[in-house]
Amino acid sequence: MNKTEEVLQKYFGYDSFRPLQKEIVEDILAKKDVFVLMPTGAGKSICYQVPALLFEGITIVVSPLISLMKDQVDGLRQNGISSAYLNSSLSRQEQSDILDQLVENKLKLLYVAPERLMQESFLTFLQKLPISLFAIDEAHCISEWGHDFRPEYKDLKLLKTVFPEVPIAALTATATERVKEDIIKSLRLEKAQFHSASFNRPNLYYTVTPKNGISVQLVAYIEKHRGESGIIYCQSRDKVDRITEMLNKHGVKALPYHAGLIDRTRQKHQDAFIKEDIDVIVATIAFGMGIDKPNVRFVIHADLPSNMERYYQETGRAGRDGLSSECVLFYSYADKTAIEFFIHKKTIVEQEVARKLLRKMVEFSETKTCRRKILLGYFGESFDNENCQTCDNCANPPEKFDATIISQKILSCVYRVGQRFGAGYIISVLTGITDEKIVRNNHEKLSTFGIVNDFSKNQLRTFIQELIHLNYLEQTQDQYPILRLTSKSTDVLKKKQQVMLYLPAVKKEKKQKKYYGENPELFEKLRTLRKQLADEQNVPPYIIFSDVTLKEMAGSLPKTKEEFAEIKGVGKQKLELYADSFLAEIKRFI
Repeated sequence: MNKTEEVLQKYFGYDSFRPLQKEIVEDILAKKDVFVLMPTGAGKSICYQVPALLFEGITIVVSPLISLMKDQVDGLRQNGISSAYLNSSLSRQEQSDILDQLVENKLKLLYVAPERLMQESFLTFLQKLPISLFAIDEAHCISEWGHDFRPEYKDLKLLKTVFPEVPIAALTATATERVKEDIIKSLRLEKAQFHSASFNRPNLYYTVTPKNGISVQLVAYIEKHRGESGIIYCQSRDKVDRITEMLNKHGVKALPYHAGLIDRTRQKHQDAFIKEDIDVIVATIAFGMGIDKPNVRFVIHADLPSNMERYYQETGRAGRDGLSSECVLFYSYADKTAIEFFIHKKTIVEQEVARKLLRKMVEFSETKTCRRKILLGYFGESFDNENCQTCDNCANPPEKFDATIISQKILSCVYRVGQRFGAGYIISVLTGITDEKIVRNNHEKLSTFGIVNDFSKNQLRTFIQELIHLNYLEQTQDQYPILRLTSKSTDVLKKKQQVMLYLPAVKKEKKQKKYYGENPELFEKLRTLRKQLADEQNVPPYIIFSDVTLKEMAGSLPKTKEEFAEIKGVGKQKLELYADSFLAEIKRFI
């Protein structure tokens, strides 16, 4: 066992590194700059925490959120690692004490916000210290093309000037090619070693469900997942408050989280969630949460996210411990219209970018093919399996039917209205709605007016999207997209081409177990003990042990400290702190 593996075992309780971690650690120890692109839950933190323990000096970690800093430091201290954070939540005396510890070289890691790090006085102070590494967490925040741009991150470009000899590790879970280029250019990482892990999260199950009475749908879902931790994302603060109130009335322990709440209340609600005093947090899509809770079993989007990066990051908060978890999106075409309303308020250049991002999100929501393939494809990663088995379309493939006649009706209507209207107008004509615009255009007199009565408006919209994907129709990319015929349309209209479309699927219920392993009764007892110990120390339960570690305890039933030490996630300090309590609980169960 080499030094890096000894540190991994001693402090973190793992026998081996996950994919890419070892290579990244070795590059950092060789004083090389690194750019790390790893999905949520893949273990980015280990990549700089292990080198920090092997370097003689101090590692400075740049983090955008107070809650994330506290979470990381709590976890490191539980593992016996000297670390601290500097931010506005600390008193002046507490901050002064930490600065003294830095001078005395008593800390291995210090977490700071970018605005604190780049203060002239603080930079001057750091220049007197033995800085070994700068780790820039959430590095995508530096890019205006990213989904979570933070202007204060731009100042980090000075690090290479002030500390030319200190290596930089930039880490992020989501970065398109444009964002990646921005990070490299801004931090001057042209010579950095690039490490990119797969974006695939095989333990996440993706499903999209038509929105039809969202309150009833949410209650029905959560009823089947009682006692599990979950996050619900909504578009507006008002909707967050309404859904939270509705859930509480149905006996669900839920709290709201949005920018309209004062900081203290917001922090209190987040603490209640990570300490498992409540089961569900309801949050605005527009507000970053900074939650590092590994056992979130479901993430629900009650409204359509505006882009795939945001969707990927938010769904990525589920199943960070590697256990099976669900990502549910309740989709309505009206959500797309609502997002377009806000896009219209942006500058022309911003509108173009935002519409392009939204179209990809809508494509993901409406596809009848593998959702995982589309999601990974967005980030430039191919997925070769024809059936991922972990999205609704693959687990329950929709059937196709001969849709030649309904396709002819749709294409004929597009032609007869002059190929100058969008999908909503075409659907209104086909279903016989006599609104003012249709009457003004004399389109209620067309032969295609009211000729569809065997399909709903939503089904027609789905068929139109499929015809666009199959190139039987094209849609302009303007602010108000117009439908036009293509060269393939003629054969369909002349009855020379059969068209097969997907039947609207009846979703099968996915059976999800609340526990994955042996002795579920013992697992719940260990969870209760973990919560009790966590409350005594005022830390989140997962800081003590993860669900994965508890699952292994429940399965292997260790009887001695030596056997307990073999469990993944049990390092030297945690062995001393907790072995007796957990072994006693296991003994009682046996």
